[in-house]
Amino acid sequence: MKRRDFIKTATALSIAGTKVPLLAFNRPKHLRKSTGNWGSDRIVILIKLNGGNDGLNTLIPIQDSIYYNKRPNLGIKASDALPIQYDTSFHPSLVNSQNLFQQGMMSIVHGVGYNHSNLSHFRSSDIWVTASGADRVWNTGWLGRMLTHDYPDYPANIPNHPIGIQMGSANLLEFQTEETNMATMLGNSDSLYKIIDENYVIGSTDPAPQTYGGEELNYLRAIDESTYEFSGVINEAGGKGQNTFEYPETNLGLQLAVAAKLISGGLTTPVYRLNFGGFDTHANQWNDHIDLLQELDQAVFAFLKDMGSQGLLDKVLVVTTSEFGRRVKENGSVGTDHGTAGPTFLYGSSLRGDIIGTQPNLSDLNRAGNISIQHDYRQIYSTIMQDWFGLARDTVTQILEESYDAVPVINEPLSTDHPSAIPSAFKLHPAFPNPFNPASEIRIELPKASQVKITIYNIAGRIVMEKDLGYKPSGYHRFTLTPKGWASGTYIIQVEALQSNLTQRVTYIK
Repeated sequence: MKRRDFIKTATALSIAGTKVPLLAFNRPKHLRKSTGNWGSDRIVILIKLNGGNDGLNTLIPIQDSIYYNKRPNLGIKASDALPIQYDTSFHPSLVNSQNLFQQGMMSIVHGVGYNHSNLSHFRSSDIWVTASGADRVWNTGWLGRMLTHDYPDYPANIPNHPIGIQMGSANLLEFQTEETNMATMLGNSDSLYKIIDENYVIGSTDPAPQTYGGEELNYLRAIDESTYEFSGVINEAGGKGQNTFEYPETNLGLQLAVAAKLISGGLTTPVYRLNFGGFDTHANQWNDHIDLLQELDQAVFAFLKDMGSQGLLDKVLVVTTSEFGRRVKENGSVGTDHGTAGPTFLYGSSLRGDIIGTQPNLSDLNRAGNISIQHDYRQIYSTIMQDWFGLARDTVTQILEESYDAVPVINEPLSTDHPSAIPSAFKLHPAFPNPFNPASEIRIELPKASQVKITIYNIAGRIVMEKDLGYKPSGYHRFTLTPKGWASGTYIIQVEALQSNLTQRVTYIK
């Protein structure tokens, strides 16, 4: 069986399905923070928009006449789009994303790609997952190299929880190391279990032959062992966890629901890689792109609401990637062909809520009619490793073999290279989720240090909760609102700081 065929069919360990037995390999296990290199319990959810998302119709340059001239059929009118800046609007399907952006829970990075872009799906995907650049071929993934810094003796020592979880048919090379593969496969069927169950021999240590088939055997064994090692703890976390909001019954909705359930159940896995296909829109793009972006929008929104209601929102960061963008000019099949750069979306409550970069200059295209790169995709990786996970800059440079500046999108970066931003004014962000049950997150911005007090009133003006948060430094602060004994209804949140009060309404639903 070829590797790519295996990846397409091997989606295993359904959280709601067959319980896969845990095999004992008689190897020691240890906790996640084994070396001290890893400084946080934060989690990143990477979603690959597989096929090459059309960035121009996702983040629309509504003031640019060239966009409309080159897309007479596919150009989205400003009046139909969802405005977020004077020259930029979202695709009409991104209703929830517009709401999240306005609440400061979404950041956008323009023009993400790499120089000398390769427009082959397979080759460009490999470039992204290895972080090699266009002129080199690497056999290890950036996530594999990153995780090796915390687990240098993996797989000799296996942690209690999976290091990385892979869903769908995304490229497993991303988790590959020099020795093994650090990904644990999850999916919606037990096909991988059946493959392993029929072929795996417990305790087999026979070396693989020095052939191409032997390389493939080693590859399968690595995934095999990782999947079996963690099956018990995965099923246990899935049983303990919960989904507090209804997810759309879609491919991405199901993947995010499973991830949320595992996080809720206490799984400490730091990296989830999800795969969402269909973005290779060469023909009839109009309707397909509507459905694709709607699925992304609704699934991510449900996930964030779920995490928020469980008091877990500050732990998670959602990041989209795509192997390339689309060409500026529409083609003769009312679609778009392979292009170069495109926007990256980041979602979560720990973001600054900015747009980094500018709309592409459509009057300055390359000879193939593609836009220029504004941000190297490895800057996104640097942001995740440095500012989100707190790895040292030297470590990140070693992983990527070059230095790439992180993009300043994280509110409270763990890296000392990007200190936390100082807000310009006292601000109370809209509670999220709202309406809510069982919990909602309140976010506060302080331009300078102050005593902070939160008081909750019912609609009749009676105090139902008071919380003195004490003396807080300038910066961004969170409070998780968890009602006890409240009736369903509308309540008023009052935040007192800097000798002033800010209020907002929330709705609690039993």
